[in-house]
Amino acid sequence: MYISSVRNIAAHIVHLEAGRYSPATVTERRRLLYSLGADPLAMTREQILAWWATRQHRVDGEPKAERSLSAEASHLRAYGRWAIQQGLAERNPADWLPRVRLPQTMARPLSEADLNRLLVVAEGPTRRMIVLGALAGLRASEIAAANWSDIDRDSGCLWIREGKGKKDRAVILSAGLLAELGDPGDGPIIGRELTGKAVSEIVKRFMAAQGIDSTAHKLRARYVTRFLAATGDLKAAADAVGHASVTTTAMYAVASSDTMRRGAEAAGRVG
Repeated sequence: MYISSVRNIAAHIVHLEAGRYSPATVTERRRLLYSLGADPLAMTREQILAWWATRQHRVDGEPKAERSLSAEASHLRAYGRWAIQQGLAERNPADWLPRVRLPQTMARPLSEADLNRLLVVAEGPTRRMIVLGALAGLRASEIAAANWSDIDRDSGCLWIREGKGKKDRAVILSAGLLAELGDPGDGPIIGRELTGKAVSEIVKRFMAAQGIDSTAHKLRARYVTRFLAATGDLKAAADAVGHASVTTTAMYAVASSDTMRRGAEAAGRVG
């Protein structure tokens, strides 16, 4: 790789770190840029497309998910925008990439039956991971970062410090959830320091051991759908779970809508 490219990528990484981007974003951006094997700003359209062709499959040969490809394109596009702002390039190398169409999938929350099955047997830190996801709507990374000192028991809320997008928010905790968490201790609520990925893997393995094919994210989806079913308020639900846009929250609306259910029952009757 050209020395100028290494220097430019290093300067871009410094820019990300100064902007307090998450370590995961910085790592993925660096990995993606170095995967080009040449100076991205000097590559031709043919070279960019040839590189893109190598990104279509995982190491095991299976096609990559559309969201993974979209994320990789976004990393290159963001680098190109930064380079233009710095006067290092006149065009964005990502402009040559074909558009990645993301599937419009609906949310599939964990069912109440499966949640009950988990809570019958879950104990200790694993139980706290499950209830923080299902009863408070926390992301796996937020579960990993949550400390006992972040809970304000007088107001009944948990402060999320620098969640996704480096945004703080307050999550209202139900009396039932506070009881589930038990007496406060010191340090992490889940008992030890873990990464968000580790929390996701622990929860997924525990679910699998109970015969449930699901993920930690579907605990959060359960929270959003229940919140919307009770309130019908997209903005409040988006604020509660830290969605940047109500468009994301709207993915959960159909699964939670009592109004749509009543309409379907009326339309489904003859006479």
